[in-house]
Amino acid sequence: MSDDKRRAGDIERYDGDRPRSDSARTNHRRELASRDSNAVQSAEAGSIADAVSGSLSSRETVTVASDSARATLVGVPRVDIEEFVYDHQVDSGGQQPVALFDVENTSDSPLRWQSSRTQFIGDDEYTYGPTRASLDPSSLGPGCHTRQVEVQPGRKARIVTLVESLPANVEVVEVVHSLGSNERLVFTL
Repeated sequence: MSDDKRRAGDIERYDGDRPRSDSARTNHRRELASRDSNAVQSAEAGSIADAVSGSLSSRETVTVASDSARATLVGVPRVDIEEFVYDHQVDSGGQQPVALFDVENTSDSPLRWQSSRTQFIGDDEYTYGPTRASLDPSSLGPGCHTRQVEVQPGRKARIVTLVESLPANVEVVEVVHSLGSNERLVFTL
């Protein structure tokens, strides 16, 4: 972006294919072949949705329904997120819990899913929230959303939510998502 446009208040849009010389952000990605063998994510994963779903078995999915939605929590595995988030947001070796939801709107009106309304309960009985880290849009995969999405009646959406860093040896045992003031989806793992 030119200095003239920056002074005029224009907003630069992210373009994943274009190098950004005006930013401190570097977009170096580790090659899949050089990844740590302890990483949870599969080496064949091309998107974060593939990484999450590829590290789970079908028995780990939980489906719940309410008056307005049917949602499946595909799982909440720890995934090596280094290639999916911006470099400055990676800490603690890059492995972090990631929740993957498939949501279907079963009502007659649009449904707004907001990741900020999701809580994660650990086996230590503490409540954790979604992280503020941002996923690189090019890493999501087709049809995936992160922060919020409006799902039209009869339609589906896939939502990826990064969970805040959990203490060592703590696993998520329950996920609660509030759809509004009177509807909650409770996924017990």
